[in-house]
Amino acid sequence: MNAMGYSGGTRGASVGTLILACLILLATAILARGQGTGEDEAFEQINRRGQQQIDQLNEALWLAGKIFVGVGVALLVIVAVKIVSPGRMMDSARERSLAKAVRGVDDLLTRIQKEAETTSEDSKTEATDEGVLAGMMEIAEFSQAEQVPSYVLTVNDTMLDNIRVTLRKLRRFQEGNAPRYKDYLFSVIKGIKIITEQSVEGGVHSGLAVDIREYFKDEKRYRDWRKLLGRFAKKGKYQELADTFLIFMKTIKEGRPLAVSRPATILAEDTAVGVAAVSEIPTSLSEETLPAIQEAAAKEAESLSAMIQTGNQQEDGWQFEFVRRQQQMHLRDEAQKMLSVFLSDERKTLREITRIRMLPCRAWSHVLYMLGVDGAGQLHKRVDDRLLTIQEILILEKAFLQTFAKRESLQRVYGRGEEASLMMDMHLPEIRRETLLLLRKCHQAQPSHLDRATEALNEEETPQNNQVRKLIEHYVHQRHDPPEPGSSAATP
Repeated sequence: MNAMGYSGGTRGASVGTLILACLILLATAILARGQGTGEDEAFEQINRRGQQQIDQLNEALWLAGKIFVGVGVALLVIVAVKIVSPGRMMDSARERSLAKAVRGVDDLLTRIQKEAETTSEDSKTEATDEGVLAGMMEIAEFSQAEQVPSYVLTVNDTMLDNIRVTLRKLRRFQEGNAPRYKDYLFSVIKGIKIITEQSVEGGVHSGLAVDIREYFKDEKRYRDWRKLLGRFAKKGKYQELADTFLIFMKTIKEGRPLAVSRPATILAEDTAVGVAAVSEIPTSLSEETLPAIQEAAAKEAESLSAMIQTGNQQEDGWQFEFVRRQQQMHLRDEAQKMLSVFLSDERKTLREITRIRMLPCRAWSHVLYMLGVDGAGQLHKRVDDRLLTIQEILILEKAFLQTFAKRESLQRVYGRGEEASLMMDMHLPEIRRETLLLLRKCHQAQPSHLDRATEALNEEETPQNNQVRKLIEHYVHQRHDPPEPGSSAATP
């Protein structure tokens, strides 16, 4: 009984212990499960916030990368533009077009360039004066026959054809070396005309490689040249040369005798006769009227020279009539053309008479007479009305610039001695003052005409150092006050 009791008690205790252990395990499992669920939820919340931050960071990095790529592309474009340089490409394209346009006259241009460089070097070695008009070579003596560059003599029929084709292509070119090339080619045309006229005057063979008379008898060549020069004659720098060469061409083609300036021999009885004695002044410029205008200009040069030397007033020359006609609109254009040709030929004859480059005008009244006006007021009105021709402006510039010449040079105009010195002191300030005032008005009223006149005079007097252009820009464009004649003045 006791054993059974003890055994039953032991079994009961074991069962109780087992139940207690199971309860403990169950409680532990429940607690563990509850704790695991909380930790999972916590981890899930942490992971969700971390993922959002990562997404935001990725988005920010993507935007930054996009901006960086955009900036990089922009920098690459800028670098590419710098390297490629569209402007440079356009310049290169224009240079190639220009080189292609002048391909037919390459050899001629090379010869012209070499001769120009040789002339420039010679002038540098000869120029020793450091005065205001050093580039004008002290207004050096002018040779009787106008010098023609040697390259003109090498031009044959084919080369003359190539010159025409090249000028046609260059007509619209304004960039790079195109203006210089056009100058070179027009110098050839001018040289051909001069040599032909000089050969006729001297009764000798011209020496040109091209027979100019046979050349212009060819109808196609004549027609092509007339078409080309007709365009240049309408406007621009080469208008006057194109005009005169057109007349020269027609005269040659029709086989009529060329008009040449009469020899510059002055006889007292000849100069006493006024130019106005000519019965009729032409109403238009043509190949028929050109010889009469050239002859009248030569006589007027002799008349002006005699008037300056003797002090005796001459009858009004043709230039006065050309100026008067410009008051009538229907006569204006032709009168201006004839006045330009007249003054150009008159200046040429004056150089042959005086053998110097300076105008022989000693007083302001002589300049006014040469320009065909009765007084300075009329000349100022012509400037205000924009009627001055390029030749008139060129004469005003020349009269102004020669007041800067040294007195030793001016003695060729005024003579020597106390009386000549007194004339210089009296007239030079007036000439300088009046011409400068008119040139400044021209700069405002007719700037393009002033620039073309300056270029023409610069090419005529100082092509190497551009002294004429510098002086006009300094005193006319920039309006600096010039020194009094006779005082020392440095080149601007």
